[in-house]
Amino acid sequence: MTADDRGAGSGTLLLLIAATLWSLNGGLIKLLEATGLGTASIASFRSIVAAIVLFPFAWSRFKPLAEPFWTFATVLMFTGMCGTFVLATTATSAANAIILQYTAPAWVFALSPWIVKERASGKQFVALAISMVAVALIFFAQYETDLFGMAIGVLSGIVFGTQVVLFRRVRAIDPIVLAFLCCAGSGLLLFPVALLLEPIRLTYPIAGWLLLTGAVQFGFPYVIYAAGVRSVSAQRAILIIMLEPVLNPVWTYLFHREVPHWSTMVGGAVILCSVGYLSLSRENRSVSA
Repeated sequence: MTADDRGAGSGTLLLLIAATLWSLNGGLIKLLEATGLGTASIASFRSIVAAIVLFPFAWSRFKPLAEPFWTFATVLMFTGMCGTFVLATTATSAANAIILQYTAPAWVFALSPWIVKERASGKQFVALAISMVAVALIFFAQYETDLFGMAIGVLSGIVFGTQVVLFRRVRAIDPIVLAFLCCAGSGLLLFPVALLLEPIRLTYPIAGWLLLTGAVQFGFPYVIYAAGVRSVSAQRAILIIMLEPVLNPVWTYLFHREVPHWSTMVGGAVILCSVGYLSLSRENRSVSA
């Protein structure tokens, strides 16, 4: 076995660990919701704890920001992604929330020509069309019972897709530094919202769950992910990270016995297959306009 093979193997293992830890979000958010903690509080405190975890790794990597406007816009979109995803998870099933958030590639295709001057390939638009049919299936099969939650889930996908494009726009920033800035910024921006909208009560059990959510599920996986992608191709990394929306409903079922709707399972499988198709395609990279 060559050094490159060993590096790819260890990188793959790190990415699997990161995706597994990220996939705990649905179950942990539901647990925090059950304690009586509000949506904004969960999103804010989770980000603040993650920023504390990331700070020691980011400190030595800091450099002056070349594009402060786009960096601030990225932090704003990350904040919106955190808030809408937590709200969607509390307003509908965790499976709906994570699957609808993974409609982000659709919005990446739409926004990339405007923000980073890149256009999608024909194969990407085919995958996009298939994904949107799956989203329509999920949405119209459940709109009578989960309309608000699913609408927020779709919004989460839009914001997430915008954030992905902006991450590419500011790709010169070290990924650990960018993750720290986003977590710290979102935590601070959402904190006043939490103060205004809901009473914040912290007990030792709630603080423990927040520490677990912010550090183990949200913050530390960024460090693991950054280490893993050094020796694994972008295509392979995307496929591995797709483990997150697959495992998320599993953990939520084990924690809360929450069974996904049949349309979520069918539509989710179609969306994951379309994203996998994009990742394996030789045309998976955007073409410069």
